[in-house]
Amino acid sequence: MKTVYKYLITVAVGLVITFIALLARDIFNLTATVDFMKAFCDAFFVSGVVLVCVGGLVFVSNGGVFDMLAYGIRTFFESFKKNVTDRKYRTYYDYKESKKDRKTSFSFLVIVGVVFIAVSMIFLVFYYKYLPA
Repeated sequence: MKTVYKYLITVAVGLVITFIALLARDIFNLTATVDFMKAFCDAFFVSGVVLVCVGGLVFVSNGGVFDMLAYGIRTFFESFKKNVTDRKYRTYYDYKESKKDRKTSFSFLVIVGVVFIAVSMIFLVFYYKYLPA
């Protein structure tokens, strides 16, 4: 059930991004079918790419790409404490070992993003079908 919520929330976020992109294209003032298809194609593509890219960022984060930056920022803010020995992670190695077990799932982001891109391609086909010659 927890997995279903991930997908539902991701779809909801994708639809919100799509709606915002449609508002940016001034969807309520369009009259031609071709313009509707173009706006919907663009909006679904934008939301799909955003979701896939966020999934990609989670993927590289799981690989440890941002660990040094996160440790540096954490150490910087912990340096303002009065007692330096109270830090949670004394060395970068300790921080890296604690992060080793915490991996975040990202496949649901990529799957939903690819579905949104596929819907965008369907609208693209309709756009070219209704395009005046």
